[in-house]
Amino acid sequence: INAMKKIIFLIIALILITLLVSAYRSETVPSGRKHETAGFTVDITDLTEWPIFIDPEADGIAMQLIAVRAGDEVRLAFNTCQACQGSPWAWFEYLGDDVLQCQNCHQTFKTEIVGTEEAIGCCPITITDFNVEGNLLTVPETVLTENAFRFKNWKQVGQ
Repeated sequence: INAMKKIIFLIIALILITLLVSAYRSETVPSGRKHETAGFTVDITDLTEWPIFIDPEADGIAMQLIAVRAGDEVRLAFNTCQACQGSPWAWFEYLGDDVLQCQNCHQTFKTEIVGTEEAIGCCPITITDFNVEGNLLTVPETVLTENAFRFKNWKQVGQ
């Protein structure tokens, strides 16, 4: 009976370890994780044609990126409006049907222009300075810190 208890204990311990590792991976892979030297990374296999909102931090300021995938192409933008930035409401929400809407001026546009040259005016700010190596997309830390000012008042509604 003692041997059976040890086996059951080991099985339970292995299951718990597996669950903890899985929970850690599910927390870090879809939302990315800031690395001290490389910058912010995202597993591109988690990206789809629907926008995914990713929450890094730079210089103690909460930021948000929008990532989409069109075939093999990965596109990335800061989730703050070019025209409305500085406003606490200058962010975009996904309405469905491939449409994003600025929460400040309520302008809408198709997700297909996120991270492209066509994204001008009331659109998220395109990020072109990133690297894709294997399945990892990396935004250099300098890109985040140089753009943190765009989020200083971001979503500070009512404060």
